[in-house]
Amino acid sequence: MKKRKDLFKAPDQTGQKNFWDKTIERRSPDHPVVRAFAEPKVSFIRACVEKYQGEGEINQILDVGCGNGFFTRPLARWAKCTGLDFSQRMLDLNPVDAIKVCGGVNSMPFEDNSFDLVFCSNLLHHIPDALTAVLEMRRVSSRYVVISEPNRNNPLMFAFGLVKSVERGTLKFSCGYLKKLAAKADLRLLDIATMGAILPNRTPAKLLPLFKLFDGKFPLAFYNVMVCRID
Repeated sequence: MKKRKDLFKAPDQTGQKNFWDKTIERRSPDHPVVRAFAEPKVSFIRACVEKYQGEGEINQILDVGCGNGFFTRPLARWAKCTGLDFSQRMLDLNPVDAIKVCGGVNSMPFEDNSFDLVFCSNLLHHIPDALTAVLEMRRVSSRYVVISEPNRNNPLMFAFGLVKSVERGTLKFSCGYLKKLAAKADLRLLDIATMGAILPNRTPAKLLPLFKLFDGKFPLAFYNVMVCRID
């Protein structure tokens, strides 16, 4: 039997990279299910930022672990967006008109304070050291760090983490864990929401109208979205 701490550990990065380089096809960022998955979260983030910002517009956004553009698309509608991913294959699949850079989150090829807002979605549970990644996100951001991760308190997400090795890190990602990461990285928490009932690659398109009825904020929703400020 695995030790408890090993059960919550994400696979090494070689295994993760091999998975993403060979993974099956993913839906386009313009697919209606993907848009229904991503756009409410970006709307929540924008509302939070607009509520708290006091020194001008958001002009530069970094989408860390951008993949094939699920969030790059709506983020690029908000401001100039740069996408970073360690899988060149995923970048090649990203159709969004944005700057795309191949690189890792633990040592990003950007200068300090390069972006107004740094965002990552469904990334931290794939890497062994989430805090190092958050600190690096903080370094390249001048104002905001935003993190979206699966909610381990959702039964489906928890089961998915148990069964699929590349998703194993999901098992520790609660709101409380995200808040601790923010505190350790010296980030000021502005808001955190548990939201979403749509899975971008798995929700059947024919059932999207039904799933939209439940795609709000509730404790057992699929994702936790945290917006933080750099003071």
